[in-house]
Amino acid sequence: MSDFRTFGTSLRGNAEPMKPVEDPAGWTPQSLADVDTWSYRFTPSDVEELAAAVSQVNRRGVPTAEISRGDFPLGSLGRVLADVRRELTDGRGIVMMRGFPIDTFTREQTAIAYLGMGVHIGRPITQNREGHVLGHVKDLGGDYNDPNTRAYMTRAELRFHADGCDYVGLLCLKTSMRGGESRVASSVTLYNRILTRRPDLARVLCEDFYVSRVGDISAGQGPWYLQPIFSFTDGYFSATGAGMAIEKAQRLPGVPQWTTAQREAVALYRELVAECAADIEFKPGDIQFLNNFVTLHTRREYEDWPEADRKRHLLRLWLMDPAGRPIPREQRAGRAGSGIQIAGVSRTAPLEADVVVN
Repeated sequence: MSDFRTFGTSLRGNAEPMKPVEDPAGWTPQSLADVDTWSYRFTPSDVEELAAAVSQVNRRGVPTAEISRGDFPLGSLGRVLADVRRELTDGRGIVMMRGFPIDTFTREQTAIAYLGMGVHIGRPITQNREGHVLGHVKDLGGDYNDPNTRAYMTRAELRFHADGCDYVGLLCLKTSMRGGESRVASSVTLYNRILTRRPDLARVLCEDFYVSRVGDISAGQGPWYLQPIFSFTDGYFSATGAGMAIEKAQRLPGVPQWTTAQREAVALYRELVAECAADIEFKPGDIQFLNNFVTLHTRREYEDWPEADRKRHLLRLWLMDPAGRPIPREQRAGRAGSGIQIAGVSRTAPLEADVVVN
């Protein structure tokens, strides 16, 4: 019988720098090979609960971007989502939910239901300078190499990365014509393999790197911030990605160029992360929730359909959970804790991707 829950039986050791990390999020690609064995499938009862909660939101006139848990009551599905959060925090750090009713819900109902589920796991935060709490991952013709272009606007194959939040949710609306498979990797497994092969470079990755904010700069912030790739806090391991954001920071004024050791460390990270990666087919109605502090994600390059209404399209949530996995204090207080906040910009939940400008 399939079950995503491992948090009740998993073991975690006290995580210390320069020592192997024992953590339930340290899975191997082989353990995720059969997606159905660690997925949750929506039941007819779940769909009824979602529909009733969506109707309540509409009756009360609650703005989609401002939905709270009190606005979106759930029964048995709420208990499932509580377990999803526990699995993200204390288990594998990844959960797949399958069979979300995208074929029977309108786009507005889908947005309300998806955000409503999100508030049972964490607090939705803004993802870009437009104040979007509902993101659209879709090729809008962006250039992945442009320092100010967010990767979700392109169809390029991405570097493995972690988003600026505790949990990221990706709901598949439509798939591409070819390619675009989701790829995930355990940061714990990656760290342990680097530590075994090159402990000197593991130490380098535990030191600060300059990270670009990719143009999404909140009031009072600079275009970059400092953060280690691997961190240790209160006996917990956490990580961020060595993706394009650290490369784009290299082009910013005032940012020093990588040392030889940093270049070697990033190169080894990128070599070994591919060994730790599992490819997961995304089907319409699938939702993938990831803990960004123990899981890296990316997607393969894809070729899209020529018809506009068939193009690959995912809906994204960024969720904050201050009671989740312990992370460095400065990281909790920074971008990963507050989202992207631009003065005078209100939170919004656009239903279409074409309103996204960055």
